[in-house]
Amino acid sequence: MNERRYTQLIRLTAILVALLLWFISLQFSVDGFNFIVPKYQWMGYLLAVSVTILELVFNEAGMKHSLTLIAVGVVSYLYGIATNITGVWVAQGSPELTGNPFAIVFPALLGFFLEVAPEPLLVWGLVGSGVRDLLTHLVAGNANRYRDFRRPVHWHEDTVDEPTQEW
Repeated sequence: MNERRYTQLIRLTAILVALLLWFISLQFSVDGFNFIVPKYQWMGYLLAVSVTILELVFNEAGMKHSLTLIAVGVVSYLYGIATNITGVWVAQGSPELTGNPFAIVFPALLGFFLEVAPEPLLVWGLVGSGVRDLLTHLVAGNANRYRDFRRPVHWHEDTVDEPTQEW
């Protein structure tokens, strides 16, 4: 096997694993939604698919989107993580958290993993790029904002007060 074939194999398996993780995430998300609103399980499936599409859209440009798409993207991740956590917690038999507060640790870690991992894994498998993901956009997006605070302020010509100090 040569390097090119190996890379193709790894990318293909990355795509398959992303699809598998999406399926598992979808099941836990629907179970979490069904636990909250049992009568509308079909909506849980539609929401899980819609949330995944919104996450993919958010990952395309991250913090460079409009404020609405940024908010919808971040809320989609939060919704997916919360419903996954609830679904895993229900699958564990809904353990009493007051007696053992650590019982939420596994559902929280798995819920986060199942919601955040598939999108960048799929994109990497398809195009070989790993920069389209939630954490990169959140960390890099804020890092760029913090860097912008160090730049000099540009005043408009119609401003009455001139700045007294350049940065």
